[in-house]
Amino acid sequence: MKIKRDVSKNEILLTQETYCQKVLERFEMVDCHPSATSLEPETKLAKSDQCDYLPYQSLIGSLNYLAVATRPDIAHAVSFLSQFNTCFNHTHYNAAKRVLRYLKGTVSLGLCFKKVAHPRLVCYSDSDWANCPVDRRSYTGFVTLYAGTAISWESRKQRTVALSSTVAEYMALSDCTKEALYMSRLLKELCDETSVTEIFCDNRGAIELSINPVYRKRTKHIHTRYHFIRECAVDKRVKFSYCCTAEMPADVLTNCKSLPKIKHEFCTKFLGVK
Repeated sequence: MKIKRDVSKNEILLTQETYCQKVLERFEMVDCHPSATSLEPETKLAKSDQCDYLPYQSLIGSLNYLAVATRPDIAHAVSFLSQFNTCFNHTHYNAAKRVLRYLKGTVSLGLCFKKVAHPRLVCYSDSDWANCPVDRRSYTGFVTLYAGTAISWESRKQRTVALSSTVAEYMALSDCTKEALYMSRLLKELCDETSVTEIFCDNRGAIELSINPVYRKRTKHIHTRYHFIRECAVDKRVKFSYCCTAEMPADVLTNCKSLPKIKHEFCTKFLGVK
């Protein structure tokens, strides 16, 4: 990882450009044509009965190091492809090489941290309801931003099948809230900051469900572990706010069908990846 400081602009840039180049060389993709996004639109993959003799797992492992360090823009693609680590074929391998083609055109991107007068801790939560054709589970995606740049993010498949988009968003909010509480306590220890963390979601039903326990008949099937966010809202440890889907940056962490180029670039810049 390379850390570059620009004193004149009050910026710190974290990149892994050299590592990206090594990965491209290792998998013979140095001369490939760049792609605008990390996944093909409408990508649908199924488990293979037999594993082909391909370096698929090595490629996913190499990409995962990027996804968790400085490149949240490929986090969902890597998470999505990781579920086929023991059941892959040439189709899966070609989909993974699409991520390399995306890295080819964005090799210099990294997290850019800027000095701001009043930094805030905010979170964005999103889910992709039942979009996995393998088991119909939803994807949870959330990102935590401090001073306008991502400091933590996650994209992973939910543990249970959600019966509606509201339930899927509600479970995503629960995971996001846990991360928000941890980051809030960490900032309190480091900077003595004690502000309420605002969490944005693009589903009004999930927000209402988090502050109104009246919907008993419709929510009694939801596991108790997800309902702790109501207590967090009552205690004013977090604040839930609505964000329209068009402006939701966490879409880049959830969409199994892959985002169009314009929305992908919007989400990437919003997360501070430049």
